[in-house]
Amino acid sequence: MRVNPRRASAGSRTRLRPKGKNGGPDAKILFTLIILLLAATWGPGTDGALGAETPPNTTLKEAETVTGPVNYDRAVRLALVRSPFFTRSSLEIQVKRLDETDSKFDMAPSITFRTQYYVNRPETIYGTSNKPYTLSFSSSNYNPLEAYFSLQAKKLFTQIAILAHMHAINQGIAKLGNMFLEMDSLGQAATRQETLISLTRKNLEYSQKRLSIGTGTSLELRVAKRELAAAQAEKDRIAASRNRLQARIKALIGLKTDQPLELDYKDARRQVMGNFDPAAATVEQACNRSYLLKIAELKKQLQEYNIMLAKARLLPSVFMGAATPDPLSGLTSRQLFFSLGLQVPVWDGFQRVRNISRQKIVLRQYGADKDQKTLEVSDKWFEAQENLRVADVNLKAALDLEELARLKERQGDIRYHSGGEPLSVYLEGRKNLADAQRNTLQKNLDYNLALLGLRNLSGDLGASYVDEKSWQQ
Repeated sequence: MRVNPRRASAGSRTRLRPKGKNGGPDAKILFTLIILLLAATWGPGTDGALGAETPPNTTLKEAETVTGPVNYDRAVRLALVRSPFFTRSSLEIQVKRLDETDSKFDMAPSITFRTQYYVNRPETIYGTSNKPYTLSFSSSNYNPLEAYFSLQAKKLFTQIAILAHMHAINQGIAKLGNMFLEMDSLGQAATRQETLISLTRKNLEYSQKRLSIGTGTSLELRVAKRELAAAQAEKDRIAASRNRLQARIKALIGLKTDQPLELDYKDARRQVMGNFDPAAATVEQACNRSYLLKIAELKKQLQEYNIMLAKARLLPSVFMGAATPDPLSGLTSRQLFFSLGLQVPVWDGFQRVRNISRQKIVLRQYGADKDQKTLEVSDKWFEAQENLRVADVNLKAALDLEELARLKERQGDIRYHSGGEPLSVYLEGRKNLADAQRNTLQKNLDYNLALLGLRNLSGDLGASYVDEKSWQQ
């Protein structure tokens, strides 16, 4: 006998009715899962994910227009706050911190909510109408060891970005020190060039007077004019170099070209070198403070985590889910059914196993790279010391030549005033002294630049302005 589905017994309908109220899903369970999903998305900690974690900065706050004299110390602090040359490496730290925050959230599996609605309401074989939708929660494949090692690796990436930023700052403030030393040297050269121009002008007047009274020649006059023109050209070259160098300093400390800048570069060597003692600096100190060597060591540690990650990928991953029955399945139950499963890698051509060997070889490469960089730092250190020694010898030789020229100038001055020598001989002695002083000025600049190079390589310069620990978390 056939049974009409619409006239099924009450007992039959009772057996098909779900346990939830009115045939719907368990409201408490759904509400709890939705709250957990929202908390994971918007709860505490998302500020860091959205970029609230920013690297520490110096406390110096400057107005848009810099007023007053700017010495080297103030220029460095302005550059640390405003320089566009440090922006990229600073922003890279923020990117790595965001990656690190992502890995922190990956310590728990991600959850996806999915719902599906059927426009045509399905009916059961007994004629009852099912709910036309389905709800499901599913997690991604989760490997706790892989998530942990990934987090540790992202932390090392952040530390590498910090050290790279420190290295960029170190190079920037050393470049700024070079500019201040050059600006001081150009300032002294401009002052001495004025003296040379005054001497050549006197020589020109003397030649014109000799020509007018018939004791001189037109060739002497032409030579004197050329000497004055050459001295004027050198003055213009020095002025152009100073303007160009000041524009470079403005760009490095973050000022616009039209903004005024009053530089205080008097006694630049004392400003830039501070209390640095080259005799006390050692190659061990240079290696311990080298940011490139610290980065190389962190890369080795990072590769060790990559080996652990490769091993962790051999383990099975876990996935979870919860869903209401599909209305097309014919079930009228609207309960939320939970599930748990494992995904086990069975066959991939032993790629995961070979990847472990590959990562171990890469670790050996990073070890060799660190050894090579250590040798490079040592070579640069001894080269910097040799450059400083040669510059010191050249400076002493230039000072001796300057003293000799000064004695000859004094001798010519005595003879000229006693009537034993003409004015041209006296002026020639003055010009030789000016040339010797200019040579001494250049050799003094070479020595200062070599000394700054040694201080920068020792790490003393960067450590004087930036505390690496303040960037660590």
